[in-house]
Amino acid sequence: MVRGKPERRRVDWAELRRRLDAAGEAASPAGKAEAAREVLERRARLLARPAAPPPAPDLLELLTFRVGDETCGIESRRVFGVFRPVEITPLPGAEPPVFGLTAWRGDLLLVLDLRPGGAAGATADAPGWIVVVGRERPTAGLAAHAIHDFVTARAEDVRKPPESEPRGRAFVRGITGGAVLVLDCERLPGFAGETAT
Repeated sequence: MVRGKPERRRVDWAELRRRLDAAGEAASPAGKAEAAREVLERRARLLARPAAPPPAPDLLELLTFRVGDETCGIESRRVFGVFRPVEITPLPGAEPPVFGLTAWRGDLLLVLDLRPGGAAGATADAPGWIVVVGRERPTAGLAAHAIHDFVTARAEDVRKPPESEPRGRAFVRGITGGAVLVLDCERLPGFAGETAT
């Protein structure tokens, strides 16, 4: 097999000059500013998209979690985050459900233990999760033993718990047909100084 001479490609000098000019413009301060402006405009268009519609007024979207032997739920619009605490410092002499303080994102967060009787009246298992709740800003952390799913419940299906049970605590809004205790942020300790929305 005889090898022939490699075929020479013609150089398109006009295209090469155009590409060099474009690269030079992109490398210039004005070109960089233009590229950054385009990126920011693209991001602004993405952020300007309408958010998902909120649940219907008669529906409650709840984050559910386990506290001791009970399943609790709190409206998702009041939840700022969920995390595993490194340490919870007890507050001696604090009245239940106030349990202690923990660090979250550089700030101290009040921790509430919602078990009947607080931590003293409950089993020895320590909560492994904190649900951060509030209105306009994080106000308190709810101690939890497990985090479950988001569920939707109709407001009319949340019935008032019997006063004779420990479930009749002041911060419980009601109970669903699925035995989820629906908590009311407005009634939790630490929320009195916030403006309701």
